[in-house]
Amino acid sequence: MAISTVLLDAGGVILDESEHEKTRAELTVELLAPIVADYSVDAYYADVEEAVACFCLHVYHYVFWKHLAPDRDRFDNLWQRYVARCRQSLPPLRLSGGIGTELRTLSERFNVAMAGVYGREVLELLDAHGLLACLAFGFTQDDFAVTKPDPRYYEQIAQACGVDPSECIMVGDRIDKDVSPARQVGMRTIRVRVGLHKRQEPRIPAEVPDAELAGVRGLAEAAARLAAGWA
Repeated sequence: MAISTVLLDAGGVILDESEHEKTRAELTVELLAPIVADYSVDAYYADVEEAVACFCLHVYHYVFWKHLAPDRDRFDNLWQRYVARCRQSLPPLRLSGGIGTELRTLSERFNVAMAGVYGREVLELLDAHGLLACLAFGFTQDDFAVTKPDPRYYEQIAQACGVDPSECIMVGDRIDKDVSPARQVGMRTIRVRVGLHKRQEPRIPAEVPDAELAGVRGLAEAAARLAAGWA
């Protein structure tokens, strides 16, 4: 089937999460340093790399559990403090540099939708930048009962778009949550190597994306080439 629809991950594709990640690192060090001797931002990012390399689905859980296991009560307490601090401290969402141009170009050829764990706040941000009309569909994670990395999430999104999964390209920054499950249901995939997961590598051929980019610039062209190859 011809490619008609492009699904964009929110974090790492639509959104630049770099400032969020910097704040998360600082908050984690603040909470773990009294417990883990000499814990630092460098130690935090080393823990993150471990989580990414072993395909841990929840990186932040991994970091805390590594140092608090097997004490579940202690983990739960510190995790709740972390979540509360994040609510207070995370900076406003911001768009990835260049995504506006790519969205406008994508929307000229494809139906575009968001496929990510964020809610309506991303739609509001796109609207504030005059980009909401580039999305053919206005659903968010809030509209689905399942989420990544469950392959049914991608099947439900395709259904909501009125297409077969084989007519879709999924664009994301993670192999474990974006590329692998999307490919399982027959979607084509483009991986954007940014953020915490940029050094995550496929473990088997089925996890290799159909195309890769170093950032969002060039995304529309990459999607067009991929669609042309499967026309």
